[in-house]
Amino acid sequence: GLLCGCERRVDYLVNDHEETNREIVRLQKTVAELQLKQAELTMLAEMFRLLAENSMDVFWRLDQQFRFVYVSPAAENIFGCSCEEVVGRSLFEFLTPESVEAVKRGYAKRQPLQEQKIGWGSSVYTVEVVHKEGHRLWVEVAVNPIFDNEKRLIGYNGVTRDINERRLREEAIRRYAFYDPLTNLPNRRLFEQVLRRALEQSETQPRQLAVLFLDVDGLKKVNDQYGHGFGDLLLQVVAERFRHAIRQQDFVARLAGDEFLVILQDIGDRSEMDDIAERLVDSCQQPIRLGP
Repeated sequence: GLLCGCERRVDYLVNDHEETNREIVRLQKTVAELQLKQAELTMLAEMFRLLAENSMDVFWRLDQQFRFVYVSPAAENIFGCSCEEVVGRSLFEFLTPESVEAVKRGYAKRQPLQEQKIGWGSSVYTVEVVHKEGHRLWVEVAVNPIFDNEKRLIGYNGVTRDINERRLREEAIRRYAFYDPLTNLPNRRLFEQVLRRALEQSETQPRQLAVLFLDVDGLKKVNDQYGHGFGDLLLQVVAERFRHAIRQQDFVARLAGDEFLVILQDIGDRSEMDDIAERLVDSCQQPIRLGP
C-alpha cells in the first residue's frame, strides 16, 4: 500500500511538472506574440512619425472641445505658428468666420447621432484659414471622429492639405467662364443662369421682376476716333457707374460690345422700375474723362 501511494504521488508530481512546462510554453508563446505586436506597433509609430514630420500635409488631433492636442510640423506652413503655439488652442481661432459657421453646421447635423451614441464616418471640408501674418489660405480637411468603447465622441483625427493654388486656379477659371474680363461684370452665361432662377422664384413667390436692356451710344465713334483702348476705358467707366446705380438685390451684366442687361428683382410697381432705369441713364450723363 505504501508503494502504491508513492507511485501515485510520483505520477501527480510528473503530471504537475508537465502541466507547468506546458503553461511555461504558453506564456513564452504569449510573450513572443506580444513582443512581435510591440515591434509592429513601434515600426508603425516610426513610420507615422516619419510621414507626419516630412509631409506637406498637416496631421492633427483635436479633443472633444475642438482644441488641438497634436499637430505635425507642416502646421507652420499653413498657420504660421509652431506646433507648440498651436497645441492647446481652439481650431476656430485659425478659421475665418464663414468657415467656423460651416464647421459648426456640420457638427450640428451629427449631434443627434452623438446623443444616440451612433458613430459616423469621415467628413471632408473645404475651409479658409487665417495665417499668423493675416492672409487667408484655402485648405481641404479630412476629419475622422474618435469614439470610446461606448460610442461616446472623445475627439477627432484629421489631415489638412493646402489647396490655395488649386482654389485660385478654379476661381480664375470660373471668372473666365462667367465674368467679362474687361468690365468684371457677369457675362451672358451667368446672366442667363440668374434670370432662370429669378423666373423660377417668381412662379412660386409673389415677386415681380423686370429686365432692362441698355447700350452705350457713341462707342463706335470713340473707337474710330481715339482707338479701342479709349473705347475699353469708356466701357469700364460705364460698367462701374451701372454697378453703383442699381440696388443691392439687382443684377447687371455685360451682354456684348456696348450692350448691358439689368435684372431688377422685387419690383413694387412700374414707377419703381422707371426710377431705376432713369438712374441708370443719368449715371452716364455726367462727363467721362478718358485721357490724362
